[in-house]
Amino acid sequence: MNHLPETDYLTWLRRHIGPRKTLLVYTSACIQDDQGRLLLQRRADVEIWGLPGGIMEPGESLSQCLVREVREETGLEVRPTRLIGLYTSPDFDVTYPNGDQVQQVTACFACRVVGGTPTPDGQESRELAYLPLDDLPPLPPWYAAMVDDLRAGQEAASFRRGRPLAEGMDLDETGKVHFRELRRYVGSTMLIMPAAAGFLQDEAGRVLLIRRRDDGEWAVPGGAMELGERIDQTVIREVYEETGVRFQPTRLVGLYSGPDLQFVYPNGDAVHVVSALFAGRIVGGSPRADGVESTEVRFFAPDELPPMLSRHRRRVEDGLAGRRWAVFD
Repeated sequence: MNHLPETDYLTWLRRHIGPRKTLLVYTSACIQDDQGRLLLQRRADVEIWGLPGGIMEPGESLSQCLVREVREETGLEVRPTRLIGLYTSPDFDVTYPNGDQVQQVTACFACRVVGGTPTPDGQESRELAYLPLDDLPPLPPWYAAMVDDLRAGQEAASFRRGRPLAEGMDLDETGKVHFRELRRYVGSTMLIMPAAAGFLQDEAGRVLLIRRRDDGEWAVPGGAMELGERIDQTVIREVYEETGVRFQPTRLVGLYSGPDLQFVYPNGDAVHVVSALFAGRIVGGSPRADGVESTEVRFFAPDELPPMLSRHRRRVEDGLAGRRWAVFD
């Protein structure tokens, strides 16, 4: 069975769900010339200045999405060199001129040009210009946040830009139903699902793992993002639900989107997961399985890990590596 949409992801999705708000994964590129000037494009869809980039398609990684979008919009060949940040706040929600509503999950990368000549495509970008960082035109808040983080030059990837969940709204009130609701419209066809997971260690350095109820595998705790959440809230909620442990994320370890995160659930639903892994501090709670998503919760010494699928083991290894910068596919 072919689980991929029959056309580009956005056209296919909107055909089924209409203009209602949904989570979409984007990439944006920060491209600088030899003088440090930043490449901006005047976008054709919303007539604003912004960064090159666009929507991820099922079957491609974030890096592949970035390279493709930059090539299409600017004529340049680039390679991503650093994850600047992940921008997911409801403050950055977009309503397009046609009424389509989006909560964006945007990965912004610093890039190196390896070929091509800047040429607007006339469809998505009307104009391209390298501009000094201290003399940029007005930018929408999400692009402004990305540029601020570019200027800061921090090794660590940003993830707290914009406000979190709406003030006064409890995490449980999101309902945890967004992707379940989408299934009513799209059936089992592949959906791109942003998610977050937590890398937790106790004072002895042992790693907290759960045994998943759906497949019986050991993994770090985590799950799908919901509408209205900023992604660090997703990991706080998911870790507590699955383990009973209160967790405060402090560092984005990695952003995973490769072929090993494309799979079909036992019920036939296909997903391409884009997962952010966070390290942080345990701030309360006691380990316990919820019986719904986890059947066991245990701490393991790093040299005594249980058998794990490669995609799960990779995250533990990246967490243990302790890098300041975030890895990405």
